[in-house]
Amino acid sequence: MAPSLDGPSGSTASWAPRGYAGRLIRDAALVAAFPWVLTGQSTVTPTDCSAHRPSQRHHRQVVWRDSATVLVYRRPPSFHATTDVPGALGASVEEAFRARHLPIVLAVAASTLVLIAADESVLDESRRMARRVGLPQNHPSADVRIGAFKLALPTTVGSGLYFLGDGLTSVVVAAGFATRATVADDLRARRVASEVIEALIASGTVTQVLKHVAGRQTPSEATVPRGRWRPFPPLGAYNRNVPAYDAFPSGHLASTMATITVVALNYPEHHFIWPVGYATMAALSFAMVNNGVHWASDYPLALAIGGVIGKVVVDRGRTVVGMPARPATVPIATSIASRVDVGPVLAPGVIGVRVRF
Repeated sequence: MAPSLDGPSGSTASWAPRGYAGRLIRDAALVAAFPWVLTGQSTVTPTDCSAHRPSQRHHRQVVWRDSATVLVYRRPPSFHATTDVPGALGASVEEAFRARHLPIVLAVAASTLVLIAADESVLDESRRMARRVGLPQNHPSADVRIGAFKLALPTTVGSGLYFLGDGLTSVVVAAGFATRATVADDLRARRVASEVIEALIASGTVTQVLKHVAGRQTPSEATVPRGRWRPFPPLGAYNRNVPAYDAFPSGHLASTMATITVVALNYPEHHFIWPVGYATMAALSFAMVNNGVHWASDYPLALAIGGVIGKVVVDRGRTVVGMPARPATVPIATSIASRVDVGPVLAPGVIGVRVRF
């Protein structure tokens, strides 16, 4: 029930109504289905923390990131997940093109060009590997009707891998954090729920714009090796045959990267998040090439988009505070010596040492 950020290539089920406008209507309805994520509200009043809970008073939660840094979270305003999207998009553009990020921009461009040259070979090898493990090239699904809409759910392992990158996964993650926030009165979890939705919308907006600019054919629709590029295709033609234009960049991978980045940066103490995220994105990337939905060269820019937007959304949603350095531990011998007064004792018939503590 989430924004489908890539075209419906190879899927046996679809949402009604069809076309770009239909997807926008569907996406709006799906986001509206999770008002507790969008509003960031709770009927529970924050309480003082116990010895094992982050401090949380007056709608603020403080979490130690390390021995010298704390993260301060505040309750997100109503509908922050949508109203903050324009600001996040502007900040993301500014962040992406900072001078210090020039090497990363060049690396994304270079890797994209290298992979374009290798796209046909990568496609053939991926499909050979998929055949060896019994994965089909399509991603079949079953329709579940919800009112006027049809929800496509995966029915095979291959389609399950493909649907990992569907916006539905991000919405489910956000709903899980929203539930945790409501039950445990956890402002950090509430922020994460809101930020996952915000990053999903922002990354989807960027990738959809770029898809309409690039107009690249998917492998399943390719009429020339590596797919034809038809920049700025007419909107009518795009809507009539989305897979013929929407390969570059991958919206599935961008939204998945954004979601993982939001969760991992907000929970730095859980070191398993990044490895699990990388494994998820690797499986998703392989499945989409095998299914003919994407070329490998559609991925570097998608990863960059998701990573930048995820980081910017997180940075805008919390305050990082450096704490004063803790004093170094004084060695026991030095500590004792500083409290001991030693002096000679000289008197008629007496020679000794005076020790005072």
